Amino acid sequence: MLIEKGRAIGVEYYDRDHNQYDIHTVIADREVVLSGGSVNSPRLLMLSGIGMAAELASLGIKVVHDLPGVGQNYQDHMDVYLTAETVPVSYNSSDRPDKALWAGFQYLVNRTGPVTASVCEAGMFVHSKVDVATPDIQMHCLPAYVIDHGRQRVKGHGMTINTCHLRPKSIGSLTLRSADPSVPPAIDPAFLTDPYDWEASIEGFRWGREMLATKAYEPYIKREHMPGSQVRTDKEIREYIRQWAKTDYHPVGSCKMGNDDLAVVDQQLRVRGIEGLRVVDASIMPTLISGNTQAPSIMIGEKGAHHILHGDAVPTEEGANVRALMY
Repeated sequence: MLIEKGRAIGVEYYDRDHNQYDIHTVIADREVVLSGGSVNSPRLLMLSGIGMAAELASLGIKVVHDLPGVGQNYQDHMDVYLTAETVPVSYNSSDRPDKALWAGFQYLVNRTGPVTASVCEAGMFVHSKVDVATPDIQMHCLPAYVIDHGRQRVKGHGMTINTCHLRPKSIGSLTLRSADPSVPPAIDPAFLTDPYDWEASIEGFRWGREMLATKAYEPYIKREHMPGSQVRTDKEIREYIRQWAKTDYHPVGSCKMGNDDLAVVDQQLRVRGIEGLRVVDASIMPTLISGNTQAPSIMIGEKGAHHILHGDAVPTEEGANVRALMY
């Protein structure tokens, strides 16, 4: 981003052409709007010199505005999953070329088959403890093996149960590793750094096992595949969670809204201390919600659009073309 006298005036971006990177500049008539999500929005702010001054200076980035909350307050849901071997009822191998071709034909002719599936075929919310006021564990049932984000393949048929603790107390951060825009940032979600999150995650895991042991599943389950029935004690479950838990892709909070020392944007999503600059995405959530983040992200987009159109915006010259840069 280009900042002059405390105001965002536009953006610079690289355009790759035949292994050559050309720099292009776009000037905003009114505002610059960051909608890069909880990873790229704070990353772009820091690369532009907006963030924790000492950290930016250590990377050789010229400090434009000392805003220590950028990249802090990073929160995400952690997913603990179990898998089981089943009789031939799953979608495993449905992405093989021959089966995928048949599935496509089946959908075109009858509007049925694997192509119509969401994969997350069933879901539920449960309480980790009797004294928890509202459900704090979300579960999904998938009729396929989904291990390590699908990177690990397993032969035969199987299913997966995902269990997710919805209100973690662990808070992480996102930082730059280099002033080079092509270098990915360092993301530390700090999963399970709070003991409370361990308790809830283990309880969610046990809920998943209880589900696999129900009479409804009995005709279909052959055996527990991961972690396997030999993993029983809390210590063994902890080791399994440490090795195999994963992100649920719900990162928020790294450009939080508020008025405290770590707040990055105000209630109109304007970056504090910089004029003509807003952040409109899930990074502005002060806390992680108890569920999926898609619907709230859409709402944040609607809120941002309303403020851009009707909020206390800086006026442009009469007759100027009013627009915002969505970056």
